Order: sequence, then structure tokens, then C-alpha cells
Amino acid sequence: MVYTICLAVCMVAFRIIFSYRSYNKEILREYRTNGRPFVVVANHLSMLDPIFIVMAYGWGPKFSIMGKAELFRNPVLAWFFRQIGGFPVERGTGDTAALDKAIEDVKNGQGMMIFPEGTRGTGDKMLRMKSGAFMVAARTGADIVPVRIIYPTSTRKLKFFAPVVVKVGQPLLAEELNMVEGGKRALRAAKIKTQESLDNLLAEYNEMVGYVPPVIEDTKTETKVESEDESN
Repeated sequence: MVYTICLAVCMVAFRIIFSYRSYNKEILREYRTNGRPFVVVANHLSMLDPIFIVMAYGWGPKFSIMGKAELFRNPVLAWFFRQIGGFPVERGTGDTAALDKAIEDVKNGQGMMIFPEGTRGTGDKMLRMKSGAFMVAARTGADIVPVRIIYPTSTRKLKFFAPVVVKVGQPLLAEELNMVEGGKRALRAAKIKTQESLDNLLAEYNEMVGYVPPVIEDTKTETKVESEDESN
């Protein structure tokens, strides 16, 4: 009941506070009825990202949402995030309890939402993806559904009354990823495919609206995908 009320309030209020738009939401909503386990893997720009994704998903079973433990330090925020399905993970500690909970929730039929960057990024360039989301998918035989959050403002940050875009990509099916049998090499390949899908979703949106990203010179070459043995 509390979840339904929270979602209803958010769906009304956030459409007033932000210019909200979702693309390909039918891909995500199909998982409400098709019975396939799934893990939503999305970029992370603000603490409101989970709510924007749930709005695209619509009315249905509650997501299980892995969030950094810092969000749960504040009692009010902790209560709210738990009501919408959130649970904490301690970053950089190999939090096996959080990973076990995520696996159990997916096996029990809940959709899982994970932001594999582990913290909020800035702008359009994603941080390196950690392995937690892919380990959950591998242990549960879940599809990976890439979702790109875009804040098409001048600063590429969330602003009141400004656009908010949620773009859902084609699922990466468990049968094709073969992470259950494929080991570390298959897990790494899944990371690369997911990152490519998230990058393509952003590129497609930019092309659609005619946005040309500024050229930023990088003095360091940094891979977006971390090593196979790194998790959470």
C-alpha cells in the first residue's frame, strides 16, 4: 500500500516538476508479464534516477533496487528508499550480503535495478562499470535491460522544470550472453555489450534532437570496464 501511494505521488509530482519523457518503455513493461528474470542496468546521474526508471516501468511488481549505503544514513531517505524497493550496498567492500540479497530477489521473481558505476557520474561520460549487476545476471540466468538516463540541459544535470529522458534499450538475452556457463570471459563480454548499448542509446537520442557533444580532451586513457575479478 505504501509503495503504491509513493509511486502514485511521484508519477504525478515528477511530471509537474520535470519535463519527463520515456522511450521504448514497452520493452521494460513486457517484463511485468513475460515471467523472465531481468536486471536493469542504467547509468547514474542523480538520486532520483530509480524513480524515473520505475515511472517508465509503470504499475507492476515492486523493483528491488541496489543503492549505495550512504543514501540510507538519513532515516527519512532510508524509509523512502526502502518503501520503493531499495536496499543498501557498501561500496568497495565486496558486500556479499547485498549481492546475495539481489540474487535471491531476482530468483523470487523481482526485477532488479542496479547502477553499475557505483556512484553518481557527471555529464554524458559514464564511469567504469563494476561487476555486481553482471554477477547477479549470471547467477540467476537473467536478461540485462540497458536503460539510459539523460538530462538534456546545458550542464547535462538534473534541473527543475527541465527535460528528463529515460531511454530503454533492447534486452541482452541470457541465452545470448551465456554468462552461466561462460565464466569470466562471458561476464566481461556482457559488460562490453551493455556499455555499447548504453552508449548507443545516448548517441541515438543526441542524433534525434540534433545535439553535438562538446569535444573533451582526455589526458588519461581510461577503460570503462573494470577487470573481471572486481565486483560491487
